[in-house]
Amino acid sequence: MARSMVPLLLLCMAAAMEGAAALHLCVDRLYDSTQGKHDDGLPHLNPTEEATWMALLPRKLGAKAEFDWLALYRSLTRHAGGGGAPAEFLSQASLHDIRLGPGSMYWQGQQTNLEYLLYLDPDRLTWSFRQQAGLPTVGEPYGGWEAPDGQLRGHFVGHYLSASAHMWASTHNDTLREKMARVVDILDDCQRKMGTGYLSAYPDEAFDMYEELSEAWSPYYSIHKIMQGLLDQYTLAGNRKGLGMVVWMTDYFSERVKNLIQTHSIQRHWEAMNEETGGLNDVMYQLYTLTKEQKHLTMAHLFDKPCFLGPLSLHVRRTLGFILISEVSQFLSNGSVMPAFFFSG
Repeated sequence: MARSMVPLLLLCMAAAMEGAAALHLCVDRLYDSTQGKHDDGLPHLNPTEEATWMALLPRKLGAKAEFDWLALYRSLTRHAGGGGAPAEFLSQASLHDIRLGPGSMYWQGQQTNLEYLLYLDPDRLTWSFRQQAGLPTVGEPYGGWEAPDGQLRGHFVGHYLSASAHMWASTHNDTLREKMARVVDILDDCQRKMGTGYLSAYPDEAFDMYEELSEAWSPYYSIHKIMQGLLDQYTLAGNRKGLGMVVWMTDYFSERVKNLIQTHSIQRHWEAMNEETGGLNDVMYQLYTLTKEQKHLTMAHLFDKPCFLGPLSLHVRRTLGFILISEVSQFLSNGSVMPAFFFSG
């Protein structure tokens, strides 16, 4: 078995074992809504010894072993001197190659979505990002999720970046491309102004509270949406700024997680993950397939939630009661795990 897969499998197996001393409750409820106390949930792997945890961190694949199924799989499915997925495997069709027939109800729905995306104003979308970065704001901010006092402000902008990237790939609308590129440029200005790699519509104190198990409303959820949107701008629209910004953001948050674990323990990291973190593991797996940087793979593993994925893989029915929008991201991340391991060069 590939050594890089061992940590994930061990975490999932341990998470499925009830009553072990190294487990604690796994939930996805807001910490402040329960005052940090949960009377239900699933066990969450909680190693207490740093040496034990470090021994489980993923390693690069070494020499091919006799029973190394991953190496065997690669030898069977790769052509001599080449790489990538075998031709007989199904692969996702590119949106650039798909067009909807004019007049169909699907085309009409697409046009409705396109009109809405074109309606949104880049300056209003990025108002809170500019304010946070100390740059002059332009126009009036949007309300709702993007209201300047909203604790999840910024995540809608991430959704916009993803939606506009997918829409542009499907339509090649020039006006939309200009608008979404403008949003990326503004966010790039904000990130450069702060100079640390951090990029968000709210101060980094939100992550201080998150790490202290205090009242912070899912700050990593918003970060995931922003990262995913920027990565979609790169993969679907070819905007190279998007990739560079995500890499810089990952550098910043990797240091935060590292410092949290070194200062406290891996236990604190797992406890903090009881707050919703979205699909941060998913976007990290996607990033790893592009960069082949080991630290990006490690970040993906650190944001896997074995207390959920473990029982799910063993068909345990006690996965009821979770918030779908939170845990479906964990489930979908498995679609990014396989390309990361099978076709990563």
